[in-house]
Amino acid sequence: MLQHLGFSLVFIQLFTLLPTDTKLEKETLIQIIAILAILLAILLGYETFRFFRNNRHKAFLRFFRRVQLEIVLQKDRPLRPQFLTMTIRNTGKREACIESPVLEFRKIWTKRKFKLSGKSGQNIYPMFIDPGNAHQLHIETTTFHQYDRSIKSYYFARIRLTDVDGRKWKSNSVKLRKSLFT
Repeated sequence: MLQHLGFSLVFIQLFTLLPTDTKLEKETLIQIIAILAILLAILLGYETFRFFRNNRHKAFLRFFRRVQLEIVLQKDRPLRPQFLTMTIRNTGKREACIESPVLEFRKIWTKRKFKLSGKSGQNIYPMFIDPGNAHQLHIETTTFHQYDRSIKSYYFARIRLTDVDGRKWKSNSVKLRKSLFT
């Protein structure tokens, strides 16, 4: 608050001096501009220090760390599959720490999302995947049908995945049943 008040006082003094004092020399004008430039540099330095002190700089630096994941969703039979197989493969040069994948069932305008926890009720996420390694998870669709019977009428399924840094990936869409447009 005081910084903004100090800036405004300097500007008010500068504007009050200019119209009334016509004998303002070049040296004093240069000194006022230099003082303002120094104050602006201090303010910018303080703001950049605050930016890099917080955890927000990770979001800035993550653009330079490329993590490449390939997510494939496969089904066991052409229509109304009983098992879906999710395969996550790290094809990049950097390791990846992934959060729990989300299984998304889609109709035309509606979506149902389910967070997958792991195998047989055991939480295995967040998971660390080294470069070149893969993770595979078999998903039984009957558990979701028992939870909500209306999911049988959904047409497509897809996996959405995020990592710890907030990057997002999605898999291919798998056709679950015939629809009006396919």
